[in-house]
Amino acid sequence: MRDSIKPFLRYHYVFRDLLTGLIAVVTGALAAFIVFYAPQYAIGSNSVATMQSTEVDTFSAPLALSSGNIKKRSVVGFLPYWAINSKTPIHPEYVDQLIYFGVTLDKEGNVVTKDLGGNVLQEWLMFTSPEFAIIKEQAKNTGTKVSVAIKNFDNSQIDTLISNPSYRSRAIANIRTLVTQYELDGVNIDFEYFTVVDFPTMQYLNKFLTELDKELREEKNDIIISFDVNASAVYADNAYDMVKIGEIMDQVIVMGYDYHRATSTQAGPVAPLDSTGDEPSIVKTITSLEGRVPKEKLILGIPLYGYEWQTISRTYRSKTLPETGAVASYKRVRELIESRDDVSLGFDDLSRSPWLTYTQNGLIKQIYYEDEKSLAHKIAFIHEHDLSGVALWALGFEGSYFEPWRIIQEGMWYP
Repeated sequence: MRDSIKPFLRYHYVFRDLLTGLIAVVTGALAAFIVFYAPQYAIGSNSVATMQSTEVDTFSAPLALSSGNIKKRSVVGFLPYWAINSKTPIHPEYVDQLIYFGVTLDKEGNVVTKDLGGNVLQEWLMFTSPEFAIIKEQAKNTGTKVSVAIKNFDNSQIDTLISNPSYRSRAIANIRTLVTQYELDGVNIDFEYFTVVDFPTMQYLNKFLTELDKELREEKNDIIISFDVNASAVYADNAYDMVKIGEIMDQVIVMGYDYHRATSTQAGPVAPLDSTGDEPSIVKTITSLEGRVPKEKLILGIPLYGYEWQTISRTYRSKTLPETGAVASYKRVRELIESRDDVSLGFDDLSRSPWLTYTQNGLIKQIYYEDEKSLAHKIAFIHEHDLSGVALWALGFEGSYFEPWRIIQEGMWYP
């Protein structure tokens, strides 16, 4: 009997495999349609999604592999202390790594816990708070790694810290203590530096990172050590030896935003994917790193915010009025569009960035921001250049809207 049913079984298996393949293709096509063309995401239009934030969030990360894709690029989320302080809902399960922002080091390598008046800093208060402890426990339950951003944004202090052997040792010892005492999975170094004097910053930064890597791995071999770099500084500044940084670090996070800032004299995209002439862009930033940093270590940081200015006209990239720039979070922009009927929406095809204009009390306002369409373009760019993943600045800017998470979670899977 076994011999008599073999032909039948052979054709049965062939039919089964063909049917399975057909289902996978149809499902993948449907998933692609949902992400890029479904009206609620507005990927094919010049507006942001119109889905109300009151809709029940029925998805959890990671999303099901409905398209048949089997690999996923990393999703990193920066969690600023003010998001915890304001009790903004945080979802560790949506990211692979959560980076708390942040803990400051002074020029002598000490952890800064108080201001000059002796008051405990909010960043330290939140880092040591029961609320962050709960988030860390949630992250552990979902397999999300938790790191801390060690930061300093003062050129002079950074130079003093990294050039003095005693200060370097103290800083590394303090970082090591933070990792062990607070049971962290990683450390993110956020020294945002622009060279303004003739100082061998590159030499000393390499030494600091090398020593940091050695000391931390002695304590925790599988620790994640990442380094943040400004998107323009990587090709316009000589403080960073990107080849060496790429060798030492597990992850290099390129902050692909603030190409325009609140202080800009001309309105424009915060995170332009492309540009003309000598104007900076994400394409130029990542291209400048080719051959210097392994692409499997490169993570593109993208914003969940934009900037709003008062401008002299409604035209694209109008001049701004001084001291009128302000951050406009994803949540702020969505609420503005949903609550007003005088908002004019636009989308620039070169930068692949949305912008809008409206009038308030007779004053012309422009906002350049990120929406589902621009996020989808950036994720496509990550796949095109085979980068390691995406980093979001910052968790909480999306408010209760979850459309960005759908785009990111679905978009990060690949064959």
